[in-house]
Amino acid sequence: MMEELPDGARRVQQVLTDRGSLAKVLLLPQTTATAQEAANAVGVPVAYIGKSIVFATENQVAVAVVRGDQRVDSALLAQALGAVQAKTLRADEVRRRTGYVIGGVSPFGLPSDIEVVVDADLEAFEWCYVAAGHPMAVVKVDRDELVAASNAKVSSIATR
Repeated sequence: MMEELPDGARRVQQVLTDRGSLAKVLLLPQTTATAQEAANAVGVPVAYIGKSIVFATENQVAVAVVRGDQRVDSALLAQALGAVQAKTLRADEVRRRTGYVIGGVSPFGLPSDIEVVVDADLEAFEWCYVAAGHPMAVVKVDRDELVAASNAKVSSIATR
């Protein structure tokens, strides 16, 4: 099955498998590039989608993961990272730094110098779907696995 996945999705599946996860990357026939599209594709409320947004601070690149019905508060994210400010990266920079295209940025399989910050509100859910390395791929993970497999920091970084 892994050989049928596009490169980015295969990388995500490999990371999860290597960590002993039973989660399986789903390659869907429609786009999952936005939180709403992902929710529609898998038939769940948009709050159950963990969307990934890539930011840069003065010292690092970070991926913020928040519920699909929320937005990242860049000031809170900067504070969580011990930075002065955090700004979103342009699409070309996202791909260069993460290896994923916008709409497919996964919290798994990132370069080791990228920090992942998961919003504390996601811990209210037992599971969520997150991008899996391709704009048509998602993976359902439980909240503990999301944090552990992405080596994430948990912090309140979202606003409605």
